[in-house]
Amino acid sequence: MIFRLLTATFTATAVFSLNFNAVEAATIDIVRSGAELIESTHGLRDDTGTDGTDLDGAMITATYADGTSEQITWEGDPRIYTDPDGSTYGSINGWARGADTDLFMSWDGFEMTTTSVLTSLSIDLAPASAVFDTTFIFDDNDPNGESTQGSSFGFPFELYSGYENLEGAITATYTGIVNLVGDAPVGDLFTTMSLDFSMLLGGGILGDLGFRSDIDVMRNEGDLSPVPLPTSLSFLLIALAGLGLTHLAGRRRILVPAQTGLPQKA
Repeated sequence: MIFRLLTATFTATAVFSLNFNAVEAATIDIVRSGAELIESTHGLRDDTGTDGTDLDGAMITATYADGTSEQITWEGDPRIYTDPDGSTYGSINGWARGADTDLFMSWDGFEMTTTSVLTSLSIDLAPASAVFDTTFIFDDNDPNGESTQGSSFGFPFELYSGYENLEGAITATYTGIVNLVGDAPVGDLFTTMSLDFSMLLGGGILGDLGFRSDIDVMRNEGDLSPVPLPTSLSFLLIALAGLGLTHLAGRRRILVPAQTGLPQKA
């Protein structure tokens, strides 16, 4: 189990291209890193659907082309609504409002607006007791599948339809690999997604962008704890990384097509 993890998370040599003969598109590189280990005792909640309120407390770091940066805390909408029949329901919205970057999320993904050229964006879900689920495999009972028990299926960073005609490249790096206590990490769950926009035409993002990356929520709040990496294991990881093993694609290159099946931007 551990050997399978090592070959999965320390490879940056395998590059896969999917060309759908669509319009010219931005290139997206997906990088998964196992350099930081995070452990969960109680696992994921049964409901893997996530909305904007679930990310309350997540930390956003935005870095700009002028060298400045800002940290923003995600806020879930606390409002409760009442129907005419007296039944109540909560909001599904959440947001992070900064000086130069605003993000919003309801059910599916992020809508972002920047007023300064944004070169990178980091979203750390650990303070919200949530994780990014980055692989498509959904059969938890498949011993050869790459899905942590309870996580169902997921997907890595992708753009909303209407934004895929960006020129250049975006790199999405996932760090803080998550395991369930007693098991080695599978390689699908991570606490942090860092987006590098600096290789886009213009050196970053200015204006609007819509994107998503699947998110799951832990069963219990505060159930994500860093795990020290044993020195002996660190040396083994370095040795295996040098062999260029490719069980999982540590780095995928995807040409984003015009027709992705993603929600249209508003």
